[in-house]
Amino acid sequence: MLVYDGECDFCCRCAAWLRKRADFPMSSGVEEDLRNLALSRVEAKRSVWWIDESERLAGHEAIGRALQGVGGGWALLGRAMTVAPVSWVASWTYRRVAANRHRFNK
Repeated sequence: MLVYDGECDFCCRCAAWLRKRADFPMSSGVEEDLRNLALSRVEAKRSVWWIDESERLAGHEAIGRALQGVGGGWALLGRAMTVAPVSWVASWTYRRVAANRHRFNK
């Protein structure tokens, strides 16, 4: 399941883009989902999460995993985002975007 900040317009637009292209569960961070996933509200606000039975990923790693679910070239990009040196750039980029996401809101 991909967990994103449902109160952030930018995050919601990104989730909508993914929803059109992939078929995996998503949550806008509702309390019930957070409780079931053992994820705090602070963690859910700080970064996007990918949580399933075998993985618990945050930030760029969660985005990489979600892109793998899209398939095609997006899947290749998603895999590359988890391998150095691309992962270093992806991590830095994710942190910059996350810290400034309010600037991308409508």
